[in-house]
Amino acid sequence: MFISVGKGVFVPTERIHSVVPDSFVQFGKIKKIYQGIDVLTQFENEAELENSPPPLNASVSLIDASYGKAVKSIIYMDSGQIVLTALESKKIIEKIKKGRR
Repeated sequence: MFISVGKGVFVPTERIHSVVPDSFVQFGKIKKIYQGIDVLTQFENEAELENSPPPLNASVSLIDASYGKAVKSIIYMDSGQIVLTALESKKIIEKIKKGRR
């Protein structure tokens, strides 16, 4: 099942890992990813220096479904994709629950 998270943007509900309100998100890191700065590669290089294991999922893509509006929630997908949306997290969760009935 798919839910609408923006104008013509649909997300499969079975692939949603978590829905996070904007107040709990580190916007600095996401902003760097959005601007094209490869944060994960930087983490991998630092991890190699510290002899710690690299992150499990090294591929991340950002989908901006807010269409210029203020981002109110962020959806993390199990495939590593991040979806920015102007919908509140409560509305997204209501849509998921409504679809499962």
